[in-house]
Amino acid sequence: MIRYRLGVGAASVRWAMSPMHEVVSLAQLLTEPQRHPMFHPWLRRRHHRLSLPDLSALTVFMADGAYRPDFLDPSPMSSEPTFEEGMDALLAAPADQTYAELVDATRGRGAEIGRRLLDDPDRARSEAADALRRLWKAVVEPEWPSMRQALRAEMLDRAIQVNREGLRAVLPRLHPSAACEGDTITVEKTVDVDVDCPEGLILVPSLFITDRIQCTTSDHWTPAIYYPASGRYLWAAPPTPRSLDRLLGVTRSRILAALATPLQTTVVARLVSVTPPTASEHLAILRDAGLIDSSRAGRTATHELTKAGRALLDAASPRS
Repeated sequence: MIRYRLGVGAASVRWAMSPMHEVVSLAQLLTEPQRHPMFHPWLRRRHHRLSLPDLSALTVFMADGAYRPDFLDPSPMSSEPTFEEGMDALLAAPADQTYAELVDATRGRGAEIGRRLLDDPDRARSEAADALRRLWKAVVEPEWPSMRQALRAEMLDRAIQVNREGLRAVLPRLHPSAACEGDTITVEKTVDVDVDCPEGLILVPSLFITDRIQCTTSDHWTPAIYYPASGRYLWAAPPTPRSLDRLLGVTRSRILAALATPLQTTVVARLVSVTPPTASEHLAILRDAGLIDSSRAGRTATHELTKAGRALLDAASPRS
């Protein structure tokens, strides 16, 4: 078990996204696509772009059961860091950290891989960074605006839940292996590690992990827990009950179904394939009916279901 000792409780926990983590996790996904069938349509549509970059210097770290070096995936320094900020942190990792993590990554992997990575650790790190940049440029960067919106919505949704219910209630929803007792967050793992968190703990939603939770415990980064984000409107459109279509109309029923996660107006518009002004009109009708609430920060409006909206969506959904 991994135990993250917060000291001052939930105030030490913050949320962040990580474009670096999405690229690293996509590389992992490409080495074991059979584990993640939900991504198959997305991967097929991007087959040409995925076949272009040479990723061998990166995927060498993705062997099943092998340790993946933490320096490949530095903890985010802010809530929305850029890819370049992550690359700067990767390339600035101390030499002793790089070497120690490469030793762990090569353990049990054979002499050839050991020589390849340990004879020149700086070159191994630099080549892996180059492969990360190629994958980012070819595949992730063109998709990043939609991915960023999905991650923003996830973080907003979880922040609202924590504010209403507390961190202890929300953590198991991120992944069943996570829990909170007092000032300690625990994650069920085969290792036994205690981690002090003087600078807090970062919770990072990830779009490219679906069946696991990933933890960093390195002394060189702020500790982080990466958990599966739904990304429901990246991989597939939210299902809409047909009875709701007849009651509200197709567009408004699709909006109501999508708002199971709080969303901004521009994201709603993209999801239902209408212009932002048209989306705003439909949202106003749903708000006047008491089915959604809207809040505004500057020029950005965020929408979420009310209790009545959730009850209507639940009532219209077919029972299994």
